Order: sequence, then C-alpha cells, then structure tokens
Amino acid sequence: MDFVEIGNKQFKLEIKRKFIRSIRLKIINSHRLSISCPHLTQNRTIHQFIQNHSLWITKNSAKIRPKIIFKNLKNLSILGQNYQLFISKTNKNSAIFNHTDKKIYLYSSSLSQSSLQKLIDKNLRPFALLLVNRELKSLSQQFGFKYQKVTVRNQKTRLGSCSSTGNLNFNWQIIFFPPDKFRHILLHELNHLAIKDHSRKFWSALQTYDPDTPTNKKWLKTQSSKLLIFS
Repeated sequence: MDFVEIGNKQFKLEIKRKFIRSIRLKIINSHRLSISCPHLTQNRTIHQFIQNHSLWITKNSAKIRPKIIFKNLKNLSILGQNYQLFISKTNKNSAIFNHTDKKIYLYSSSLSQSSLQKLIDKNLRPFALLLVNRELKSLSQQFGFKYQKVTVRNQKTRLGSCSSTGNLNFNWQIIFFPPDKFRHILLHELNHLAIKDHSRKFWSALQTYDPDTPTNKKWLKTQSSKLLIFS
C-alpha cells in the first residue's frame, strides 16, 4: 500500500487498476484513500490527480469520524446529561437504566459489534420515544401545535419528518444532541404541520418559535453526524 501526503496529513493510498476509462477517487476513512484507474495509468498521473483534488479530500475527510467500537463505549451524552455505560457479557440480553445516578447497564450474550448495536437500538429507542413525546407535549402546550402519531426510527439520512396526515417521525439518535438542537428539530417538524415546504414563510415562522434557528440550522448541517453513534 502506498502513502500520499496532503497538507500536513498522511493518507494510506490503495490503488486498484481496472478496465475503466477514468480515474475515480474514494475516501475510505479519515486516513485512507482509494483510487480506481485504468490499467496503464502511471503513478505520477495518479498522484497529480490526488493533488488536484486535495482541497476536496481535506474538507471531506475531516467530516469522517472514527468508527465507534461499542464494546469500548463508556459514556453517552443524552440531552446534555452524561450517562455512564456499563457493558457486560452474560447469557441473556437485557438492560437496566438508573436515571438517578445516570447509569446504563447493558448485558449481552455477545460483544460483537452487530450484537451490541442491536441491543443498544432495542433498549435506547423506547427511551428516546419517551423523551421526544415529553418535549413535544411541552412544545404543543406552549405554542398550540396539534399532531397525530409519533414514531422514532434509526433513519440514515433524515433527522425528522412530518406526514401529510400530521404524523411525526424522528431519528431516535437526536437524543444525543444538545437540548437546544433537539428542541429545534422537534420545532422544525411541528412547524411543518402548518407549512409543508421550506419557503421563507416556513423559516420565518420557525424563528418565532426558536430565535436561534440560524445558529441551530448551521450546527445541524456541520456537527449532527458526529454525534450519531450509528452511521
């Protein structure tokens, strides 16, 4: 495997020569790149191609965070409160929440990445729904919103959505966000109950509910993916 330096950062470089017509670049993680290129492509051409795209690589590799190893996870920040996480291997899968001491105990028959992901999702998702419903009720009492069914899922690309019938759906992992960002996401979807698009009218109305909308909107665009434990 080759290495390439971009700025002051070194990347591992994997080169795959294929029956293709052009060079293709892929960021594998924050320290590794992959190049697919025609069989006869010279190394200097590959390195020149990489340097030509150095700004793009620097910008997008910085967005990629290291993969979370669940068995090594010791803490979870839930709406700004730090919960200690204790993971143990036992015969049966179970979970205990001690909200007074802010501790979560997870017991799993396997410590594999996939098994722990399923266990965390199964046990934290109902807690997330409880927190979402509690805040939605408070916001509705404050601003007079009227919504229908509420669900939480492990969505890949969206933090929330509002159906034409008034049902609300949220990515359950928004409970890992700071409280004001969490509240902003809920207000965003509640605002869609009356205004379905993202027109000026929508953003103006949202800012009456959340005066920090511009700041929160920018934060969600740049920082939200860093706090999702399931990508």
